[in-house]
Amino acid sequence: MDRRQLRHWLRRMSAWTWRRLLAWLPAVLLGFRSYCNRLREMAEIAGAETGVLAISLIVNRQLHISERAVWLLVVLGSIYAAIRLSGLQYERYLSSPTVISVDRDYRGWNGSLPAVTLCYYDHIDSFKANEYIQDVWNVSIIDEDYFYFMDFLYAVVNATASNYAELAKFAEDERFDQVDLYELMQRVDRPFEQVISSFDANFKVHVQMVMTERGSCYAINSPMSSVLSGKPIVYEEMEQPLSCQYGKQQCYIRMDLYESTGVLDVHSPYEVSATEANIVALHKSDEITASFKVLETVASKNLHQLSVAQRKCVFNNEETSNLKIYSKSLCLARCRAVMALEMCNCVPFFYQFVEGPSCNPAGFECLLDFKWPIWALHICKCPSTCTEIEYTMQTVKKSSWGVKNNDEVASSETATSSFRWDLIPPKVRLRRDVVYSFEDLIVSFGGALAFFVGVSVLGLVEMGHVILHNVLLDTTMLVRWIYARARRNRASHRAVAQQQQQRLSLADTAELPPFDYVN
Repeated sequence: MDRRQLRHWLRRMSAWTWRRLLAWLPAVLLGFRSYCNRLREMAEIAGAETGVLAISLIVNRQLHISERAVWLLVVLGSIYAAIRLSGLQYERYLSSPTVISVDRDYRGWNGSLPAVTLCYYDHIDSFKANEYIQDVWNVSIIDEDYFYFMDFLYAVVNATASNYAELAKFAEDERFDQVDLYELMQRVDRPFEQVISSFDANFKVHVQMVMTERGSCYAINSPMSSVLSGKPIVYEEMEQPLSCQYGKQQCYIRMDLYESTGVLDVHSPYEVSATEANIVALHKSDEITASFKVLETVASKNLHQLSVAQRKCVFNNEETSNLKIYSKSLCLARCRAVMALEMCNCVPFFYQFVEGPSCNPAGFECLLDFKWPIWALHICKCPSTCTEIEYTMQTVKKSSWGVKNNDEVASSETATSSFRWDLIPPKVRLRRDVVYSFEDLIVSFGGALAFFVGVSVLGLVEMGHVILHNVLLDTTMLVRWIYARARRNRASHRAVAQQQQQRLSLADTAELPPFDYVN
């Protein structure tokens, strides 16, 4: 096909197309007019059913077009205002549906006593250390390297998350690469005994040995510290801390130590030792009595219905941040351990509840080069718990039993020390509560619709029923019309085919030769 023929063909096609469009145009206009009339009827029925007069006025052809346009603008503006206000209420429900109020009805309050994490100064057993050095490296006290290995043991036992430079000095010695530092601490650590007493003689205060960022310590009245062991623990099965009724009982715990001293960290029983806020140094022959103010934050039962993003806090029994049991101090500790794992491919032995290869001295040297955990303190962010207990040291009374210098302390085998901590009854506490619940959100939606549009939920249902009923009715009629049109076309095609068949049979008969009739 040359160019002239192609041009001629395109002209014929365009002319045929325009003829077909012009032939269909009246039918299209008629259908569009029928569709508009049907929509007008549906709008009138919906306006009459729901009682919204403005919808009926918009489609009333007896009114002037300008008046109908005004009513249309009013309806559209009202719908926009209702949607906008409902959106703002929904954003408020998602972002800030809670409030923290002050509760002053203190006469019937019960509270938990503070937990104490006790870390001894000198907790290496020399006899166990000798056995460990002999078993692992086959070195006795008469060998030249004995004190070198002993220095390594002291560096491991005294290492903390903030002071591990002495341990990093042994990074070049390959003999320490395969040593399990946590197992080493367990084998050479010297157990200590504490005598614990409290105002409640029938309650046994829980004491357990735990591995913290300060090394091997003892947690007293701290059920949350059991998570540090790395063993699976169910929150509902955890031991409860000692509690008392404020104002009616003298709430205190007393701890007596023998033959050793240490550092005390006073914290919430539902947190672990991780801060420097309430550190108390306890020396031999010291008798310390500390009184603490308590600021408790409680949560209402309705707070469980909100998500973590809405209430901006986490309950202790919720699983988040890869922790089966949550506390903010645990979350921050795990964050620091994960950062150490990402930078140096190992986890310091302080974090037994975090999975990963344990750091050897070379790993600690890597952490020292990255200045861990100083930079992690500014990066790690964790949500607060919904129920909090903050203790602030109010008064401290310290007395000595007559020992004046370190020599006398060292020579006194009978010298003991004690620490007693008690609570000052609070008169104020904070309460987290839901101020804008899901029910309030639904009520606000209904108020916005009623105020701007003048329709209720029942009216919306009626409007939906009218629209759905008419749409289904029109669809049924359209399907019937298409089906009838298809049957009519099929019948016409069948008639045309029969006529063509008859014409063909007549043509064949006309072409036959004439017959010869024999009488």
